[in-house]
Amino acid sequence: MTKLLSSSALEAALRDIGHRRYHNLHPFHAALHGGRLSRDQVRAWALNRYFYQAMIPVKDATLLARMQEAALRRIWRQRIVDHDGTSDGDGGLERWLKLTDSLDFPRDYVVSTRGLLPAIRFAVQAYVDFVRDRSLLEAIASSLTEMFAPTIISERIAGMLASY
Repeated sequence: MTKLLSSSALEAALRDIGHRRYHNLHPFHAALHGGRLSRDQVRAWALNRYFYQAMIPVKDATLLARMQEAALRRIWRQRIVDHDGTSDGDGGLERWLKLTDSLDFPRDYVVSTRGLLPAIRFAVQAYVDFVRDRSLLEAIASSLTEMFAPTIISERIAGMLASY
């Protein structure tokens, strides 16, 4: 029989896995955060990452629509607001577009996703499909990346401001 962990023990176990295996430890991210990428490499990363950023609120809306409990929906909908903002020119996605603006991409080109690598489109769409098709528990668990986002974002911003 499997022993269930307390909420604090589960969080500690998840954080341990993240500290050892999260994507910010990949050599590409070390190079990005350490200022060792060329401008074209940063541009390619930002352009392709935009699609992921743009699909996060779509993924979260897909998940939100599956939730039966109002209390859980109220908690989850903030994630959509964080990305989409509350008005034009607001939110995380707008901040991402300001990054691609600063990398000399025409905004309409970025938003069109015409320059997106096919593998990126496939992987991100598979993530949205996963959230739509799998159990609610699996769908929610797929968003545990939020546990690590503040650290990664601070590393990314510091490295990019210092290096690019």
